[in-house]
Formats: sequence, structure tokens, C-alpha cells
Amino acid sequence: MPRFLIPLGIVAAGLIIYSLIECLMTPRHQVRAMPKAVWILIIVLVPLVGALLWLFLGRRRGSVGGGGATGGPARPQRPQSPDDDAAFLRQLDVQRKQQSRQAELDRREAELKAQEKRGTKDNGTPESGGSNTPKPDGGADQS
Repeated sequence: MPRFLIPLGIVAAGLIIYSLIECLMTPRHQVRAMPKAVWILIIVLVPLVGALLWLFLGRRRGSVGGGGATGGPARPQRPQSPDDDAAFLRQLDVQRKQQSRQAELDRREAELKAQEKRGTKDNGTPESGGSNTPKPDGGADQS
């Protein structure tokens, strides 16, 4: 029998210490049923029962994200990793599309410049008018 009492005593002491520290660290607006000072007295004066009462009845249980019924400020829940974040994945997709568009525009621009250079090399001058170029007054130049 004493073999079981020592480990149970250690667990009970740990539970009491945990409950007392949690009660002290809990903000006043999250304490239920009684004021915080009364809960501390109950945990100290009725050790095991007081600690269990505190854990089950004395504090508000909030959602993971906080806020809402707990009375505390709402905190947005963040994804665990970037692969789980839909907004991050959408942003990556947008960046990839922008980069591919930019690469396509750069390729087209280089292609047009190369075509322009070939056009000037073949003719010698770009679109040179001949000797039969019409004059602005409608007549033809016949020198």
C-alpha cells in the first residue's frame, strides 16, 4: 500500500501546485463562479478537492483561437506551416503567373528587336523611300 501512496502524493502535490500557479496567472475576467482570491484560498485550504474544482469549474474554457465567449481579445488562428496556409499558396500562384507573363513579354520583346535588326540589315535602311516618292502637294518627284 505505501508503494502507491508515495506516487499518488507526488501527483497530488503536482496537481495542487499546477492549479495554484494557473489560478494566479489567469486574468480576472476569465475566472468563473467566485473571485480569484477565494479560489486561491480553496486550493490551499482544501488541497486536492480545491485543485480539481479549480480545473473543472473555476476557469473559462475558451476556443483555441481565443476571444468570443472567453471575453478575451480575439486572436486569429495561424496555420502550422506555409503549406497549410491557403492565402500563402494563392500568393505563390499569383507570383508564378506574373513571372511567366514577364518572361513571355521579355521573350516577345527580344524577338521583335531581333526581327527589327534583320529588317534593317536586309534593306540597308529602314523603309527607305525611292525616287518616285510622292510629294506632299500630290505631284511625283521626277528628277
